[in-house]
Amino acid sequence: MTSNSVAVLVPDVVCLLVCGVAAVTDVRSYRIPNWLTLSGVIAGFVLNTTLVGLQHGLKAALALGFVGSLAGCLLLLLSFGLLGVINFVGFGDVKLMAAVGALLRWPVALWALAYVTLAGGVLALAYALARGQLGRVLCNMFRISKRLVGKREDVELHRIPYAAAILVGATWAALLKYFPILRLP
Repeated sequence: MTSNSVAVLVPDVVCLLVCGVAAVTDVRSYRIPNWLTLSGVIAGFVLNTTLVGLQHGLKAALALGFVGSLAGCLLLLLSFGLLGVINFVGFGDVKLMAAVGALLRWPVALWALAYVTLAGGVLALAYALARGQLGRVLCNMFRISKRLVGKREDVELHRIPYAAAILVGATWAALLKYFPILRLP
């Protein structure tokens, strides 16, 4: 195993471990512990900066490691933060996505955003179908989308353990580095 593959593989493995623990706790209790998400964010910055720095030097550590983690963290934090504000996801999910961004770095975090969103949609539809409430869920999604333009409508929201979708999407995005064929057009 080369030093380049270690620099890429270690943060990916940590990301999947953090997401796996979060998915289990979210399924069991609809909660994601703050210590877990904060540890993921810190690990992302430290691992990426250190491992890239050991391989390529200080400038690369700052440019690729730290800034890449910062860009990924902010992209996913702000994207999912908006969804948290309109009550589409919980803030535990928002913080978990920040950890995913810090660990996977830019531009893989962008792919994670796409694949987590796709996996979340599939999960929401599966939950709706299993409960016989597909029509209600689709209506609620339309009402929630109105919140983006400032119209406040009350909706009955059903909770789903979104960390499971984050685990699937983050895994998919991480695997793209090793298997580019997995990229959707």
